[in-house]
Amino acid sequence: MDIKSIESLVTLASEKNVKISDIVIDIEANSQKSSREAVIANMSKYYDIMKESVVNGKKDKFNFVTGLQDECVEIVDKFYRAKKGILGEVVGEVVTAAMAVSGYNACMGKIIAAPTAGSCGVMPAVLTVCENRGYNKEDVVKSMFTAGGLADIIAQIATFAGAEGGCMAECGSAAGMASSACAEIMGGTPQQCADAFALTISTMLGLICDPIAGFVEVPCMGKNVMSAVHAIVSAEMACAGFRSVIPADEVVLAMKEVGDGMDERFKETSMGGLANTPTGRVIAEKLLGKVNK
Repeated sequence: MDIKSIESLVTLASEKNVKISDIVIDIEANSQKSSREAVIANMSKYYDIMKESVVNGKKDKFNFVTGLQDECVEIVDKFYRAKKGILGEVVGEVVTAAMAVSGYNACMGKIIAAPTAGSCGVMPAVLTVCENRGYNKEDVVKSMFTAGGLADIIAQIATFAGAEGGCMAECGSAAGMASSACAEIMGGTPQQCADAFALTISTMLGLICDPIAGFVEVPCMGKNVMSAVHAIVSAEMACAGFRSVIPADEVVLAMKEVGDGMDERFKETSMGGLANTPTGRVIAEKLLGKVNK
């Protein structure tokens, strides 16, 4: 993408009195030498796959490599359907959707990596709950361009790879993307979309990647769930008028700094964090015949 900063995206959209997604769609259409309609139709296909992964993740029986938490979606879905949750049914819907897609990925189901497979549950959970709350599918699909446009700045400056920046790079980026999309869906201004993105990522700096035994199951599914909920809360804060003190572009620079300074034990190596707990090592030894050191 030709845009080199989030600030320039926000400024351009604000000057033209359009959404960030409109700017990104035009850039993509020009780059692909295609029409806006064709670009949007292609993105709509990606969204449909996301929706399918939510449905399939909820109905299919998980058979995780670790043998842990196979009933996780059924357990939380039953809890929220019984109306036992303090935060209500919407949060329950987000939780079960994020867990369903993340678990579906762990069992080799078809997902959309947004931006990575390890963080694939975040965007579908946030976007589908927005559509289920009555927002138009067309607006939901368009918001994905805003998410992609802001994410492109991360790609240019920092990283999406857990092996380089920990889970901050994966679930952190996914949450920022989802939050900016959610803010636009809710009618937020370009600046509010950027603030939602910044608020989300700024509180996820330093999130480590510590998969037990190296499998994208524990604690990956939990991180997808929390990231999705966090994304919506940040979007609501931004749309309420709460500003990010640190501009979005500077938050991305901070991501780069934190990722570069993070110990390798916390970058997808399964050598630290939860993977290096006594229980984590026992599980790894059982599955792999060795203990991480």
